Amino acid sequence: MSVLQYLQAFFADLREQDIPVTTSQVRDCCQGLLLIDWSNRDYFYSTFFSTLVKDYSYQKAFDEVFNRFFKEYLRPENRQHFRFVQANKNSRPQEETAVSDYDIGMGNPMGKGGTAQAPGGKKNPLQQDFGRISAEELAGIEAMVPLLARRLAAKFVKKRKRNDQNRLDFRRTIRSSLSTGGIPLNLFTTRKYREKPVILILCDVSGSVMNFSCIALALIASLERFFQHIESYAFIDEVSDITGLLLSGNPFNFRAHVLRNAQVVGVTGYTNYGHTLEEFHKRFRHRINRKTSVLIFGDARNNWQEHGKWALKDIKSQAKKVYWFNPEPMSRWNTGDSIINDYVPYCDRVFACPNLAELEKSLAKI
Repeated sequence: MSVLQYLQAFFADLREQDIPVTTSQVRDCCQGLLLIDWSNRDYFYSTFFSTLVKDYSYQKAFDEVFNRFFKEYLRPENRQHFRFVQANKNSRPQEETAVSDYDIGMGNPMGKGGTAQAPGGKKNPLQQDFGRISAEELAGIEAMVPLLARRLAAKFVKKRKRNDQNRLDFRRTIRSSLSTGGIPLNLFTTRKYREKPVILILCDVSGSVMNFSCIALALIASLERFFQHIESYAFIDEVSDITGLLLSGNPFNFRAHVLRNAQVVGVTGYTNYGHTLEEFHKRFRHRINRKTSVLIFGDARNNWQEHGKWALKDIKSQAKKVYWFNPEPMSRWNTGDSIINDYVPYCDRVFACPNLAELEKSLAKI
């Protein structure tokens, strides 16, 4: 087995232990390995750990995999072999090195046409379709949520800093320049103070979109500090306020918690978006104002019942923004009993979120 194949097996084993290892982390690791002396155990271990592990809760699992793969290689008698391998890597052309380092990862970079296959034949959790996942694959997706939450938080911080930049106060600047012959020696600025938005979530907890709603709520909950207040409502054919239930439980197993403690199942037990929107409008519209952004998570499959789009139209007129996140790809919209196109005119944005990667991109735009 070549060194590259051995490293690829190492990365695959880390993922099997539920340690989230992304393509960018693999590339950082490979670039770091080209810069260190592989015979120095501390340098070698630190390069792997600092580039591949972003949460110390994974350290124990990482150490077990690392020792299993490299304990024998790091013995003194093997150091000469490491020097030979490193010398060969440093002597290779730059393009060849880049290609080999690229091949160690998951194929194409994530989000740029990559496949849904990870090393070892496993599916990439970021590209796995929410509608076709097993219990094992769902666990892999849930393991990626903390990483995506940190990435989303970084994007929100960057966006907030960009929006909080000061603006030039022309009136004060020009008035002050009159005392210096029209030369603006002193610049005056005004600072924008943006209030944190209020987030109101309406999510479908029926069987077809349950996994999607769980992941979405977990990501929104992780971004709580960026919002003034978050209210959550769940529905199947009845709508219920679950804000308190969600705060007191784990978002990943909240569906059973909700079904036991909230009234989301009505007479039929089949998803009814029309009735849900009308009931929500009747009971909770007083909680919506111009500071409220409404987030709807659902596939808009209405079991051939009334759409109730007038209620969504009125909600949009009261709210600051209305965003709809659909777990189905656009190719399936408005097929069968899907009526998503009836709701599109009354939303500011409608996102197709068939997998975790698309959900992350969509949430970053709210």
